[in-house]
Amino acid sequence: MNHRSLWPFALSTGLLWLALLSHAVAQTRPTPPATPPASAMPSALTSGVPGQPNDNVQSGVAALQRGHYAIAMRAWRGDADKGNALAQSNVGYLHEHGLGVPQSYPEAMAWYRKAAAQNLPQAQFNIGTLYFYGYGVERNPREGVNWFRLAAKQNLAEGQYMLGLAYHEGTGVAADATQALDWFVKSALMGYPAAQLMAGMVYLSGDAGRIEADKAYVWAEVAYTNGVVDASLVRDYASYKISRKQIEQAKEAGKRCIQSRYKDCPAR
Repeated sequence: MNHRSLWPFALSTGLLWLALLSHAVAQTRPTPPATPPASAMPSALTSGVPGQPNDNVQSGVAALQRGHYAIAMRAWRGDADKGNALAQSNVGYLHEHGLGVPQSYPEAMAWYRKAAAQNLPQAQFNIGTLYFYGYGVERNPREGVNWFRLAAKQNLAEGQYMLGLAYHEGTGVAADATQALDWFVKSALMGYPAAQLMAGMVYLSGDAGRIEADKAYVWAEVAYTNGVVDASLVRDYASYKISRKQIEQAKEAGKRCIQSRYKDCPAR
């Protein structure tokens, strides 16, 4: 079974601190890895589309969450064979991760492509991930970015985050900190914790034009509240660049951001 962590390229506590210090001292951009990391973004599993209930898809997700993989497959496979894009993408997920079936990237890709042909953003994202990291296919970050862009344009937070990461690292596309921040913020406003962390880091680094430590503090606070422990380092470093009054204002802004369900947050 392939285990891929929630935040690709997420730095350990020590490395994150060193990255922040090295930027402050040398103003250098981190070099993207030459080979795919051992772990990467998990594929997107879908439980349905708002306003379009699907009992089989939802019951399959519930079974998967309980570890009943065979039941999940039975819930999805019939609908997948009939052309249901949600079920097709989820069947691909089972094959990608070897859950109740032999692990097979080619089989996963085949199901993802069927769902992507129906413009399902989760499937587009999943195909992008396989290409971006080279799982079961020859690694092709540029092709991965193309698929991430399709998903991002449909407001899939994971796709927006990965597109931001590609621009931030210059992987599969020319490095562009402004584009990276734009996509990180879009994903952050969808409630995606990894993007909230990265938005804070880019605001703090000033790579996108100027240092905005107050916004960095807000997004780091939001990310930390949402479970990203390393965000505390971004928040703490940002606190050295703003006044105590600004810190209190940023804390309140972070609370409003979460309480408003990301309707009242720092935006571009």
